[in-house]
Parts: sequence; structure tokens; C-alpha cells
Amino acid sequence: MREPTDAERKLFQAQQEIITCGAISVNRADTGDLGEVFDSAPELFSYLPDWEGVNFSRDLCVNSPRISEIANCWYSESFGPADFGGEFRVTDLFTAVLKHAPELAWPGSTDEERELFSQLRVIDDTPLAATGQLAAVRVQAIVDPWEVWYYDMELNKVAGWDRQYVQLDLTYPAYMEQLAITKGTFGWQYLFADDVALGHPDFEHVKSHLTTMLQEFPRLFPAWDYADLSRRLEARL
Repeated sequence: MREPTDAERKLFQAQQEIITCGAISVNRADTGDLGEVFDSAPELFSYLPDWEGVNFSRDLCVNSPRISEIANCWYSESFGPADFGGEFRVTDLFTAVLKHAPELAWPGSTDEERELFSQLRVIDDTPLAATGQLAAVRVQAIVDPWEVWYYDMELNKVAGWDRQYVQLDLTYPAYMEQLAITKGTFGWQYLFADDVALGHPDFEHVKSHLTTMLQEFPRLFPAWDYADLSRRLEARL
């Protein structure tokens, strides 16, 4: 087997840390196989009309973890909120983007929303916890880097929000790096959603989880730097 890339190594490290942490209970942990690393998109995409003009940058290809699947659903009763936990499920990017767009539209969706939803491809979700949250890349011609969007079925219940999705200030490779650092703690993506004010009372539950994460993880997982995430949380309160 080939040696993992830096992006893959970080995800493998995060997976192992979750499994071996005495303060965390694991409901699911799956680690698949490594695929071939590409400097550019696999040749298959050049034969698919829907992908004409879509930019697969070298940064995107080289720094995309080529893992058939890596997934974990965990929780902790050792500290913080009673339901403190997290989940992630990541598959190989090239496989993920060839799948159908998630079915997010409803009768009240605008034409702009329908177009957005049709361009999304899921890169991370929470199937076991069934929290109704997912992250997706937006596939568009010419656009580089690809946009990353976060969908939360509860977001439109927050005062002042009439939609369930928000764009993240992350590229795809950066998303995977932050996923490893946060271990998929529920709601971590909001640290990179500039439009969201986590100090709002309707975000109290999310804020509580993120506060607990940033209090406990530096002690539990000292190999990672949580200073930037702490600054991000403070800036959004």
C-alpha cells in the first residue's frame, strides 16, 4: 500500500484519536482503502459533457484524500452537554461528485435555490446521527476554487434566517483539514460561516457544543492547534 498523503494522514490520525480516547464513546468507526493519487482529474471526466469547463485544480486533486470511506459517529458523557458528540462520513472526492445532487429543494424553493441545489455534491454528512446536516462542494464551470456549502435543516428556525444553507469560508482541502481538527463535532462548520452570529439565543446549543470542544480538545488531543478556532468562536459571539 502507498504512503498516505498529508491530508489522508490527518484524517487517519483523527480517526485513531477518537477510537482510543477514553473520554469518548464510538457508535461507528469505518476506515476504507486508499486509492491512487491524481495531479489532475481522472480521464473519465473529460468524456462527460456535464463536466465540460469544470476546473479540477492541482491543489484540489493532490490535497483531496483518496479514501474509499472514512466515517465516525461518537459522543461523550464525560463533559459538557449531555448530547455532546460528532459525526463525519467522507468518501473519495471523485466518487462523491459523480453522485446525484442531494434532494434539498421543496415547493417553496426559488429558481436560484434550485440551481444551487442542483450543483451541490455531498462531501460529508451525518447518516447515523441523522441530524439533517451535510457539507457539499458546488460544481460550476470555470469557478476555482470550488465553493463549499453547509446545509442544516434546523437553520431556518433561527430568528432572521429563512433558509437552511450557508456558504463556508473554506476550500475543499481546508474543509478536510478542519474536519480532522474538530473530529466532526456537531456544528463545527459554523465557525467558518461568516454570516452566522453564534451569540444569538437560537444558536445556544451550537455555541455550547463548540465551547465544550474548545475547552476539552486541546487537553485530549494536544497534537492539534485550536487557537484559530477559539478566535473564530469569539469573533462570532
